[in-house]
Amino acid sequence: MSSKKHITELHTEINEWKSKVNFVKDELKTFQDQLASVSAQNTAQEIKIKVGHFESIFIRQDEVNDELSHELQITDNELGEKVKGNPAGDRVLFDDLVELRDKIQVFEKIWSENKTDFRRFLSESL
Repeated sequence: MSSKKHITELHTEINEWKSKVNFVKDELKTFQDQLASVSAQNTAQEIKIKVGHFESIFIRQDEVNDELSHELQITDNELGEKVKGNPAGDRVLFDDLVELRDKIQVFEKIWSENKTDFRRFLSESL
């Protein structure tokens, strides 16, 4: 049995998730700048390998950010269309966004782990 929520709850949650994705996007830009700095300051092969590793992670993270941002926008638009076509839409209960919430939780977990690894790398290489 799936749970139900009001449109305002779902919309608020989607906006919180959008903010999280945007925050990660901003944080990622900072990390990419820091990585470029480490790369420019270090010529050791071991460091270059780790730089390449984090470049790959950051490229993929940027792709995930874009994919998730797009999915959130589509979901928000779809909810808006459902309410728009229903005069009592703000009082109707909609299916909870369980799958999307799970994606956000995985997104946050993976980003947290990658941040921890990157910060450890920074502290070892500076």
